[in-house]
Amino acid sequence: MSKAKIARALFDDLGGQGSVGHAVQRKIIEELCQMKRPHADAPDQRAGAEALTELKREAVAEQILVNPEQAATEARKAAEKRRVQAIAERRLILGELCAEFIALVQQGNGQSTQGRGYDFEKLLARLFQVHDLDYRPSYRIDREQIDGSFHFRGFTYLVEARWRSAQPDLGDLLDFKGKVDGKLDSTRGVFISMAGFDPGVLDYFVRNSRGSRNNIIMFTGRDVSQLFEGNIGLVDALTKKVDAAEQEGLALCEL
Repeated sequence: MSKAKIARALFDDLGGQGSVGHAVQRKIIEELCQMKRPHADAPDQRAGAEALTELKREAVAEQILVNPEQAATEARKAAEKRRVQAIAERRLILGELCAEFIALVQQGNGQSTQGRGYDFEKLLARLFQVHDLDYRPSYRIDREQIDGSFHFRGFTYLVEARWRSAQPDLGDLLDFKGKVDGKLDSTRGVFISMAGFDPGVLDYFVRNSRGSRNNIIMFTGRDVSQLFEGNIGLVDALTKKVDAAEQEGLALCEL
């Protein structure tokens, strides 16, 4: 039998073996398509080169062999499609969170401070999740209540989330700092006060904490509104505030 007849018989036999045989057929074709030129012993080099060209063309047409440039283009298109879809889904969820946040604001005095605080903590947890940041919801250890925690740029951040009519006093800030300082050096804190901060209290707190660890960043109610309204992403907001604290020593950097 000629080599052509042997090859045809081999492919027919593989074709009759179902998916396993088809996989072997595909692998043989892929290997042949990797050849740059006919074997040196081939009697008709020109005919061999034309046969390889035709094989590659048919393999591409039948999607057995993927054109590298085409594959790269398709991969980029697929990645862009996933990116656009993820943005759309994030905007949809942010819209829902924003509506819930506005409803919480409008409830005002109609809800207990404690109840609103719990709802606020839940909203914060979902805000972190939609921005792909792992967030541990409110938990209690020993005699400490932690409103939440998350990881960002190599540090663990404890969260104090307050939705009260009064701004935190010096004792509130020092109590939270005590929680943070009681953990490993890689722990920092985020103090969220919807009522904002008294400039004098905040200045005194920052100046007197430099001797130990100046490791707290602050979010105001205006900052939180910006996040829920989607005016700035959570990662961008954290980056801006952490950079300001690390580079300029600012505990409060307005978004």
